[in-house]
Amino acid sequence: MKSLHAFNRSLSVARSLVVASAALVSVAASAVDFPLRADDINLTYRYTTTTHWSGGAQADALDIVARRHTGGDQWSPLKTDSSDTKLNSSYIVYGAKIRAMEDGTVVNCWRNAPENTPGSNHAKVGEGYIAYAGNYLYVRHDDGNYALYAHAQPGSISTSLCPKNATYNSKAEPGYVLNSDGWVSGGARITKGQVLGLVGNVGNSSGPHLHVHIQTSDNLPVKMKFDRGQTTPFTGETASVNATWTLLKGKSLPAGEVMVWAPHSVGNWTVNNIPDERMQAWFNHFADSGVMPNIYACTDNGQIYNTGWVPSSGSWQAFHGMSLAAFTKKSNDLANLGYTRYGWWYCGSIYTGIWRK
Repeated sequence: MKSLHAFNRSLSVARSLVVASAALVSVAASAVDFPLRADDINLTYRYTTTTHWSGGAQADALDIVARRHTGGDQWSPLKTDSSDTKLNSSYIVYGAKIRAMEDGTVVNCWRNAPENTPGSNHAKVGEGYIAYAGNYLYVRHDDGNYALYAHAQPGSISTSLCPKNATYNSKAEPGYVLNSDGWVSGGARITKGQVLGLVGNVGNSSGPHLHVHIQTSDNLPVKMKFDRGQTTPFTGETASVNATWTLLKGKSLPAGEVMVWAPHSVGNWTVNNIPDERMQAWFNHFADSGVMPNIYACTDNGQIYNTGWVPSSGSWQAFHGMSLAAFTKKSNDLANLGYTRYGWWYCGSIYTGIWRK
């Protein structure tokens, strides 16, 4: 817990994607929600994860930070290039909302331990009066497994979720992940997607990040599978801004350093000035998040896209990068399948379209 560390083409329609909203719920039954959302940070920022430093129950744990693109293949966890690295508030991930990965019941928790200065632990961590998890929720899922959400900001976990208001554990327990004073009976129920607290830097933590892991009741690690989100390699802490992204759809994250494009909350969204080479990834991101295009306009002969998104309903399909001939054929083919053309746009020789039924 201490580390801080697609373009689809077809023969007839280039740069196109078909998505039916009904297909978006077809994920593995064991998949959980990613614990952070894309809309809690800047639209152009991304989360990154690293392989956890310890083994045992935490062998498949994730330490998650957020980063912004700074040029080339470089990304920074800081809000600006001139940010003070000794301030927790300088880090992009600091204050992001922690969300429940699955339904469950709180069995152990802490909420008021003080924060660290980035780069060093609070003295009470070494003395054993602050658990390695800092401020945390330890949750028993309904399937009998346990999840830990660690290092939350002081006070950001509500008393309704955690009735433990002390600052320090009553006795020294050096090296303990959880506080012995933190156990609760008849703990609060939480539901998948519920906000649990805010990302901080408390406990055995060298900088703001979220630690999450799932384990069995026998302290064996459980590899987490996520129902939504996209990933791309972040080897050597580098990734192209035009990277190829792979949808998770119920799979676990690849091993090692990974960049994660977390799902958006369902709602109404507008994203403009998307370069052609990134449009497919943006499309996948929003469709995977449970929204569908309402505006799909192009400019500069299909080099730039301006988009609007609304909550998905019914069955729909959308395509971009089409010639007039391809657009006409697509309209006819989809009409024969019962789809009505909702909207279409053109820019020079390039067409886009949305069909619904």
